[in-house]
Amino acid sequence: MSTLAASQQSFTDNLIEVRKFEPDTSQVGEYYFDNDPFKTHFMNAMSITFPEGERYFLRSVLAYRDEISDPKLHEEIQQFCAQEAQHSLVHMKLNESPKRFGYPMDEVESFVGKMLRARTEAGKKSAAWRRYNLAVTVCLEHFTAVLANQVLKKPEVMFNGLDPAIRSLYQWHAVEEIEHRAVAFDVYKATGGSGLVLRLVMLTTSLMFLFSSLRITYIFLRKKGNTKRLSTWKSGFSYLFLPPQAMLFRIMPDWLTFFLPGFHPSKYHRDLDTTSVLEEVGQYLRPADTV
Repeated sequence: MSTLAASQQSFTDNLIEVRKFEPDTSQVGEYYFDNDPFKTHFMNAMSITFPEGERYFLRSVLAYRDEISDPKLHEEIQQFCAQEAQHSLVHMKLNESPKRFGYPMDEVESFVGKMLRARTEAGKKSAAWRRYNLAVTVCLEHFTAVLANQVLKKPEVMFNGLDPAIRSLYQWHAVEEIEHRAVAFDVYKATGGSGLVLRLVMLTTSLMFLFSSLRITYIFLRKKGNTKRLSTWKSGFSYLFLPPQAMLFRIMPDWLTFFLPGFHPSKYHRDLDTTSVLEEVGQYLRPADTV
């Protein structure tokens, strides 16, 4: 093996660019997704986890920074952190919108934050917890890349009836998730992470993520009595399981690639037209030097 091959730890072959996104959510209504409580609150449930979740990802990757010898991967870690920090800030602003309508965003975010910070603290004392935190980050980065792939390939299906400003936000977020999709994985492999453990963590993390999203969705739906309406659950079942959206079935083939021999994130989602998407949302973007 050559010295170059021996020292290479990054296998990302695309640019990771930091952008500032300034959404205008001042006119966003209570049920901003197709005037549908279930769809809206399922998206709220995901968005409420992003600010603390992105910070958890940062801490989990940075916990291994001193073990990385490849300058390219060091640079990509910096760009990964800058992008994730922007995602955290933008979703904090987005989460202000449902708060205006009386939903308990602060309470849910506080609970998520305490849980994730406890995991980080455990990682400072235990190598096993530190490794687990990074493994969870790798798995959720794959999950978000899978969702981002759908957002960028099938926006007319994924976003039919979604408020235009929020659609733009998720398109920008999707582009950047695709750009840095391999960084946490490369850090995990470069620091001796087990492939078997990673796959086991993917199974448990995916179930936990889905359960948590549905649980938070239920909390928001219950706030205004929507859990008592049959139409709410018919809509939810259709959104998650039935065409044309069928969210859970739609992402399954892509999600399963994680378990293939020789999997690496950079092998997938290479054919996406991110340039036209960024042009489409350009009114909300600001130069990188303002980040």
